[in-house]
Amino acid sequence: MKPLFLLAVATPLLALPGPPKSTHKLTKRFLAEPRASTLDWNAPRPSSASLFLNLSTSNLLSESYFNSPLLLSRSIPENTSPNVNSILTSRATSGRWESMAGSIYKPPSNPHKYTPAACTWGNYHYDKSYKSKRVDVYYMSVTKTCQYKYIDYGHQEKKYQSWQPWEDLGGELDSPPAVCSRKKENYHVFCKGSDGQAWHRSYDYEGSKGWGKWQSMGGKVKGKPAACSWGKEHASVYVGADDGSCWTRKYEEYKVGEGKWDSWYNLGGYMASEPKVVTYGEKHTSVYCKGEDGQAWHKKTDPKKSSGWGEWESLGGSLDSPVAACAWKDRMDVYVKGSDGACWHKTYKEEKTMWGAWENLGGEMKADTPPDVVVVDDGMEVYITAEDDKVYRKKWQDGSWTSQDWEPMGGNVETGPVTVGWGDGEVDVYFTGKDGEVKRCF
Repeated sequence: MKPLFLLAVATPLLALPGPPKSTHKLTKRFLAEPRASTLDWNAPRPSSASLFLNLSTSNLLSESYFNSPLLLSRSIPENTSPNVNSILTSRATSGRWESMAGSIYKPPSNPHKYTPAACTWGNYHYDKSYKSKRVDVYYMSVTKTCQYKYIDYGHQEKKYQSWQPWEDLGGELDSPPAVCSRKKENYHVFCKGSDGQAWHRSYDYEGSKGWGKWQSMGGKVKGKPAACSWGKEHASVYVGADDGSCWTRKYEEYKVGEGKWDSWYNLGGYMASEPKVVTYGEKHTSVYCKGEDGQAWHKKTDPKKSSGWGEWESLGGSLDSPVAACAWKDRMDVYVKGSDGACWHKTYKEEKTMWGAWENLGGEMKADTPPDVVVVDDGMEVYITAEDDKVYRKKWQDGSWTSQDWEPMGGNVETGPVTVGWGDGEVDVYFTGKDGEVKRCF
């Protein structure tokens, strides 16, 4: 029997109804054990470089075009969908839902796919005493530009302690943006452009005194990039190629406000999803993805290797979504939507240098919506979107789940969750709403 979503209440015989039973024919079971792959994930593929790096110059956009004021002048049509605030319920324990307006592009072939991106500036991995109270949110608009807004609860001026208006960063996107922060007052934003290349724009108050210009990074990119930073002088971007291989470029700051990008490096692999990248400290990066064989795959940095990287390893599983992951205290936790529609979890602990078994967390997850997870103090919060378009949460604290049941958080959303932790144990969760607006649960 599949686990149900239940919320315990004071009266033993009373329980809030969970999401409706699955209407999908979930005949597949979750295959937990790693399986032999017909593809060698670690074998060199010389042809991969020519496919990824040799671009047709006739289709490429110039940096002057990507930064053109004409792109900024494309007005975003107002959202005329009915206001859905009335059916966005309060969270079960604390906080509330907020509609943040905006107009997110929803691909006709897969409207559940394009989520906002969220980030808080600063880098916990090099300064554990710094707890940022600023949150920035980004999305790809219906006019294919990058939009962003922010709130800074720690700002001395009260006007910045409220959400600022949406600001148009321009560009001509073909994927949602990805973002990371190396330090306070710094952001790196990445996307796939309409010409198929990776594009980058940074905010660095110490360097450019604000937003720099969009820069072409080359490459023939498939899908949304991923971004990561393990220190105040380091940032890296990861993308998939048409042949399924994973490619990365890294940035190193050699002087305050000045740095350099190295060349693209091929990590290999046969990805069937965009990569997910996490770090738990200096010089550590782990890359996760769903493979073409449906299993979860993992590759991490290894300073003992001349390449700086270890080999791809299969984590098993039979996935129906990209991978969600978090890293904290020398451990990593992976979450996926399984082929049975449930949320599954797996843990790696550095001290044991080994992975635990897959854990079934239950749930009836919406198609094409991966879970997401955020580290909160000494625990985790995991969020999913269920088949009733509502949001559910599980909390891990003091070495165990606080409840076997999923906690209903309300909502009426189109996509999976995007989480961000900020301040002193605060959590924001962002979604694309049914009306195309950005929705926030906090």
